[in-house]
Amino acid sequence: MAGEIVAGRYRLVRELGAGGMGVVWVAHSLALGVDVAIKLIRADVADPELSSRMAREAQVTAALGHPAIVRVFDFGTTEHGAPFLAMELAQGETLGALLTREKRLGAVEALKLVLPIVDGLRCAHERGIVHRDIKPENVFIARDALGRVQPKLLDFGIAKLEHHPNVSRLTQVGVVLGSPEYMSPEQARGVGSVDARTDVWALSVLIYEMLTGGVPFKVENYNALMQAILNEPPVPSFEYGAGDRELWHILAKGLEKSRERRWASMTELGEALAFWLADHGVSEDAAGNSLAAVWLNGTLTGVSLGRPWRQRGGRRLTPNRIVAAAVLVLSVGVFSWLQAAHKPEAPNASRTLATALPVAAAPAAAAVLPNASSTAAPVATPSVISQPASQPLASTSKRVTRTPPRAPRPSRHTEQPSASKSIRDFGF
Repeated sequence: MAGEIVAGRYRLVRELGAGGMGVVWVAHSLALGVDVAIKLIRADVADPELSSRMAREAQVTAALGHPAIVRVFDFGTTEHGAPFLAMELAQGETLGALLTREKRLGAVEALKLVLPIVDGLRCAHERGIVHRDIKPENVFIARDALGRVQPKLLDFGIAKLEHHPNVSRLTQVGVVLGSPEYMSPEQARGVGSVDARTDVWALSVLIYEMLTGGVPFKVENYNALMQAILNEPPVPSFEYGAGDRELWHILAKGLEKSRERRWASMTELGEALAFWLADHGVSEDAAGNSLAAVWLNGTLTGVSLGRPWRQRGGRRLTPNRIVAAAVLVLSVGVFSWLQAAHKPEAPNASRTLATALPVAAAPAAAAVLPNASSTAAPVATPSVISQPASQPLASTSKRVTRTPPRAPRPSRHTEQPSASKSIRDFGF
């Protein structure tokens, strides 16, 4: 009850919520002077196995230190012999409560909320920790006083520590634990060697539920549910008007019956979801993390979604990038055309020479052309006009000695600009 002291360290303030196994309280830490959340297990359901699970949860979450994973500060036993956990206190609601109220979420909103959880699970998997109980009730959407959102993953109580040498007994007992609707096929078969791909399955089920308002396999009978998980294909999410075919392609790969055909890691799944969001104009997840910094820097997996504009490995060509490239090429082309249109015309050598010579030079130029009498006289060229007009050519049969032409007068195009010229004279 309120005011009771737990383990000599925490004073209970008010009840937050209750479940079948216990209750969660707001408590005040007497040592630190801050409020925390206390998860108290009822004495009548407490047993050594449950105590061991809670102790492991405290160890696991304390080792991770990720913003998308609720921190556990302390573990102990009450004066009545019941285990408890002291955790960070956050304001908000569970994803389960949100879905109960909203039924389903838009594709962009759902993926923005789930990506921080994907990153938290990636961190856990890198340390050899598999959650094995991902469901809406274990995702908490925290909001601070400024309205900032931080989704957080709860309850690592049945997590499997792949590299821990002292948890083999608990792992064997915990294999069948978890929420049936979110169990992977290997969990349904009772396979003991579950790995990170079990969490990939469960998270794909979670996203499916966020999009469609229901889990992909919904059967009241437990055995029938296990058979559906093992054998039946899920209805594509886009048939419920949720997302598009490409998003379903991502989820379907996460819901493959054979774990060898699923996304190999949470990193691959997260990258695929982030690229889908980026293609739809999103640059940050719900917590304000940059998709480019966390997922799209081209150094993670090189995963390909099989789209024609994507390349395997490195950066991908997306519609936005294609449009940007097209705009850039068009801009360069227009700029080059404008430059060419306004550039001063280069002086024409033949016209300059022709205007520099007297008119009398024209007959002499025509005289050196063969068959001049039967054809029209062409325009004189610099190679033909090799003598000044005052020195007529002696004969067309004699060799013409070529001398450098007289320097032409500057035309209006080659004339140096004077101070009186305006900017219009330079082609602007």
